[in-house]
Amino acid sequence: MLIHLLTFSNPQKINSLTQNELDLLRVAAQKQGHQLVVIFAKDCQMKFDRKPSLLIKNHEHKKINVVIVRANFLTNIEFKNSLIRQFELAGIKVVNRSIAVRRAKNKLNTVQILTEAKIPVPKTYIVNHAEYLDDVINDIGRFPVILKTTTGSHGSGVSIIESRRGLKSIIDMITKNRDSEPLIIQEYVKESKGKDLRVFIIKKRIIGAMERIATKKGEFRSNFHLGGRVRVATLSPEEKKIAFKAVAACGLDFAGVDIIRTNSGPKILEVNANPGLEGITLATGRDIAGEIIKYAVKKASLSKKNKK
Repeated sequence: MLIHLLTFSNPQKINSLTQNELDLLRVAAQKQGHQLVVIFAKDCQMKFDRKPSLLIKNHEHKKINVVIVRANFLTNIEFKNSLIRQFELAGIKVVNRSIAVRRAKNKLNTVQILTEAKIPVPKTYIVNHAEYLDDVINDIGRFPVILKTTTGSHGSGVSIIESRRGLKSIIDMITKNRDSEPLIIQEYVKESKGKDLRVFIIKKRIIGAMERIATKKGEFRSNFHLGGRVRVATLSPEEKKIAFKAVAACGLDFAGVDIIRTNSGPKILEVNANPGLEGITLATGRDIAGEIIKYAVKKASLSKKNKK
């Protein structure tokens, strides 16, 4: 089977992280007797006439079985997500769907969805100015706090702030533009000690779980590509339960769920629609890319049967 993969990387400037993950997926597809074809978002055009259609390098492709979406974008989220939607409108099966990507790519939307579903998260505020900052700080209770942008991945857009004065000055600086994006202020969980869990889920199966440990001096982020150490993790029943609930709430086919262990129980830090493959593969020794390929093939095959 031909399996297509949509990436938002620039084909002339593919970084090593993206290339390594493309290679993992390509090799996994070959091992299963399939061929992986990469589609670059910049080569796609959306056409609207009597019905929506999709052109790739100015040619309409009618024989695409399934598209694996690597939602590796942080800007122009609505426009780029519309491209994923266009594949769906053209009758093509995608993994993950556009609505699920939208929910996960915006951390504000994610925390709304999680709390509505009664899934535990660290105490979180969304702010777009510093006017009521004292009340926010008093409710959170202590420094340091975590400051995040509403988009970001692989640890980007995340800072630790040690003082009230530092937090106010940064918020004032970032939000001085009336059209600036809001910021996320989140409690810092001291007992986590620079550790978190990444749970890789495909639909209703946990494919792998790892513990990520920050190792660089002064670094609180445990991300693998920031130098964090990884090792296989054993999950508690509660950790499995909230990971599944988080993926279901966002509607994702596959996801990386980040969990932090606190004195009051596990809490969800993030639900990632574009989870890295290298770290989890290294930690667990499992063919994570191969599992994504199997799922995509299954989804395409079911779609063909339903059309008959």
